Amino acid sequence: MKKSEIRKHYFLDKYVIVSPKRAKRPHETKVAKEERHKKDDCFMCPGGKVKVIYEIKDGKGGWLVRSIKNIYPALSLDNKYAYGKQEVIIETPDHSKDIHELSIEQLKKILSVYEERTESLSKIKGICYVLVFKNEGGRAGESINHAHSQVIALSMVPPVIQEEVVAIEKYMMDNHECPYCKVMKDEKKSPRVAWEDKNIFILCPFASEFPYEAWILPKRHLGSLHDMTEDEKTSLARALKHITRKLYSLDDLSYNYFFHNSLPENNHHMLLRVTPRPNVWAGLELGSGVIINAIPPEDAAKFYKAKLKSQVKNLVLGR
Repeated sequence: MKKSEIRKHYFLDKYVIVSPKRAKRPHETKVAKEERHKKDDCFMCPGGKVKVIYEIKDGKGGWLVRSIKNIYPALSLDNKYAYGKQEVIIETPDHSKDIHELSIEQLKKILSVYEERTESLSKIKGICYVLVFKNEGGRAGESINHAHSQVIALSMVPPVIQEEVVAIEKYMMDNHECPYCKVMKDEKKSPRVAWEDKNIFILCPFASEFPYEAWILPKRHLGSLHDMTEDEKTSLARALKHITRKLYSLDDLSYNYFFHNSLPENNHHMLLRVTPRPNVWAGLELGSGVIINAIPPEDAAKFYKAKLKSQVKNLVLGR
């Protein structure tokens, strides 16, 4: 791709300018690796003083994954003006490990905690939506370097989710099929497919808002982790490991990921969206909502398909 293109989201009224020449701008350089906290400084390590809400034990007196109370919550169940709940999921007791270094079995345990906490928090009176998300790296909002994710239970359905729900409902009414199932069918042979196995499909979407953005979708029409078989969860863990390993190879690139699950009253397709964060959004993005993405999704998919040893240098953040 040599020229810029304005591209529209598959079914939302959102637009992106894919502009590969902008990747050559001198200030879009690699993100420096961040120093970790010292182990004895870290309250998330074993022995740290935390309020444990839920954990998976290791059978030897320790734990493998745990959910703890957020120490600095913006929401609480005793505040009617900011009603909700926040938890932090510690992904491993090992301070030296990042998520891309964890085993498939450990990743499956993390997914099972995501599932349990989503189910549990959804049952709280007045809670309308639960979001599981991860901030990896400073540019993605990470403040503690021990590997962790977060869960937030909200008293309203966020506008961005509501917009997506309305668009999906309209699409399903007009076309009698799920838009994500249709996207997978249409994109199956496109250059934007990044990875797949019998259960999971990873796509760099046509109108990617972020460089190296990836959508991780179950091939079966499923609403949430709760609906997945063990085999599908294994595939999801493999997919997550593949994507996070590749992103780490980009000079430890910051990224977010988050789950969009179906609301209980809908029958929508679950999406795990990975959004790398090499750039700071500027006036155009903030003022208009139109995003400029310097890495075409076709190039991003090539990067995800390439072996780690033989990555094409010019695909790495435009170098």
